[in-house]
Amino acid sequence: MSTQPATYDSDLYTWSLEQAELLRQGKFDQADLEHIIEEIEDMSKSERRALQSFLETLLMHLLKWEYQPAYRGRSWKFTIIEQRKRIESHLEENPGLKSKLPDLIEIAYGYALSGAMRETGLKEKIFPEANPWSYEQFMDPKFWPGEADGMDQ
Repeated sequence: MSTQPATYDSDLYTWSLEQAELLRQGKFDQADLEHIIEEIEDMSKSERRALQSFLETLLMHLLKWEYQPAYRGRSWKFTIIEQRKRIESHLEENPGLKSKLPDLIEIAYGYALSGAMRETGLKEKIFPEANPWSYEQFMDPKFWPGEADGMDQ
C-alpha cells in the first residue's frame, strides 16, 4: 500500500477523505483548495440536475396521463406519486434550489415534452408548447390532469 497521498485525478474517493481530514485538522495550507472548490461547485450542479430530472419525469408522466387516458395505470400513477415525493424531499434537503424552480421547470418541460412524444407516439402539436401547469398545481397530490374529480384509479 502506498504512503503517497491520493491525487484528485487518480483516486477521487481517497482524495476527498484526505482533504476532509486536512480541513478538519485546520491544515488549510496543505489542502487542495482549488479542487475542493471545484468539487463543491460540481455538487451543487449535481443537486440541480437531480431536481430537474425529477421534474422532467413528473411532467412527462402528467402529459402521458392527460393525453393518453386509455393507458393510465398503476405504473404511471405510482411514478407520479413518487416523483412528487422526490421533488418535495429534494427541496427540503436543498432549499436554495427553490429559487431555481422557474428555470428548472421550463427546461424540464422541454425534455418531458420530447419524452412524452417518444413514449406515446403522439405528435408535438397535441401537447401544449409550454408547461400548462403551475408548480403548486402539478405538485398537488389531488391533481390528475384530464380528470374532473381527481384520480379515479
